[in-house]
Amino acid sequence: MGTKLWFLLAFISLGFFSCKKELEQKVQPDDRLQLTAATTELVLLQKNGNNTALDLAWTTGSNGGTNASIAYTLELDKQGAGFSSPYSVYLGKGVYNQKFTAKELNDLVLQHFGFQPGVAGKLEARVRATVAKEAAASQVSPVLSMSIKPFFEVSATLYLVGEAAPNGWDNSKAAPLTPGSADPTEFTYQGSLKKGSFKFITRLGEWIPSYNKGAKDTDLFYRTDFGQPDDPFMIDEAGVYKIVVNLVAQSISVEKQAGPAHARLWIIGDATPKGWDINNPAEMQVDPSDPFVFTYNEVLKAGEFKIPVTTGNFATDYYMPLINHPDLSTTGVRLVAGGNPDHKWKITTPGAYKITLNIRDMTLSIKPFTPYGKLWMVGSATPNGWDINHPNEMVKDAANPMVFTYSGPLAAGEFKIPTATGNWGTDYFMPAVNHQDLGNTTVKFIAGGNPDNKWEITQAGNYTVTLNQLYETITIVKQ
Repeated sequence: MGTKLWFLLAFISLGFFSCKKELEQKVQPDDRLQLTAATTELVLLQKNGNNTALDLAWTTGSNGGTNASIAYTLELDKQGAGFSSPYSVYLGKGVYNQKFTAKELNDLVLQHFGFQPGVAGKLEARVRATVAKEAAASQVSPVLSMSIKPFFEVSATLYLVGEAAPNGWDNSKAAPLTPGSADPTEFTYQGSLKKGSFKFITRLGEWIPSYNKGAKDTDLFYRTDFGQPDDPFMIDEAGVYKIVVNLVAQSISVEKQAGPAHARLWIIGDATPKGWDINNPAEMQVDPSDPFVFTYNEVLKAGEFKIPVTTGNFATDYYMPLINHPDLSTTGVRLVAGGNPDHKWKITTPGAYKITLNIRDMTLSIKPFTPYGKLWMVGSATPNGWDINHPNEMVKDAANPMVFTYSGPLAAGEFKIPTATGNWGTDYFMPAVNHQDLGNTTVKFIAGGNPDNKWEITQAGNYTVTLNQLYETITIVKQ
């Protein structure tokens, strides 16, 4: 018997409902002991795992006129076994019902009685009443028969992996799906996907069990052996997708979502270096992994700003705060036609800031930025390799604390830029996508280093690498 079932037995035998008080018994001498159930035809579902599935209740029985208390024991057994070796739960005195959740009953019939998932089995129940007086005979209720169909318990976690997935085929960095609050066997992913194949794994770092494409594009195939087919699903066009997976029904739906309302956005105001110039405002940057996310990193002055959707016309639409000059800790945003009412964000403390606008969930964060005092390079391309305790330190620009440079040899291999040493779980500056073209200057700050993107040097030589922490840009130039 597994540890899980022993815990269940012990938990129930101590009194499953600990909040129940031992009631004063009022037993009539001629009461018959009877056992009933709210229902005797049970189909158990994992999505109802925490809900009561079986509710048994019984009458007091008789103490034979002795005025003695009665203790109760619930016994369960497979039909036809004759209670020769029943599953017994001693419940004590003053307890007249016992409940099992769908998960508890499912574990019991599968592990103790050997029922098969998806196949209805017959279970019998009875209650034994023991009178405290030795002279009084114990009683046993008539047997209650039940039909119980257990479920196959599917994984509580699911991850997306593949060419189309945000983190590629790295099964240790696979993107998690979100289980449903009402049905934890249904999982959802909504976000950007690349063109290519994908499938699902149930545990990080392990290829099986997995869920692959079944006979149709809407079917899942549960793969438990490397000898079984490994057919993936396909994304034919990069974009934003919503994926809904039901592990019990073994079904999947993949729907391409409408793209963001705006592919380009700008920022304008006297807090910005370009001021109120609507003809030439600063453009926000689109996040390479999510077209709904726009960023703007800059040294700002004391003043205001708002976010127009076009240039050259002050009468355009704007992304604006919900109220004028909100506290910078609030995140609410709305799109205002014609910019009226003319709400704006206000910077009161000049300095470096990183601003992120998400037009999917309509939020904006404004965070002051303090540059790291030291940065390093680590990886097989660097002289010190993958030694996180002694990576190669970059040199801070004397005139600009945001800028760090490395000049020296790089081998063919990979590298990334940690913000601390001695801990692989630190934060990093990384490329927006793994092994991005060295001519691409985009950098992302990745908390915890997940996804684990790296730059790749394909030709050994001497290089100058220059990183700007604030603007999140990098140049990698072979000398």
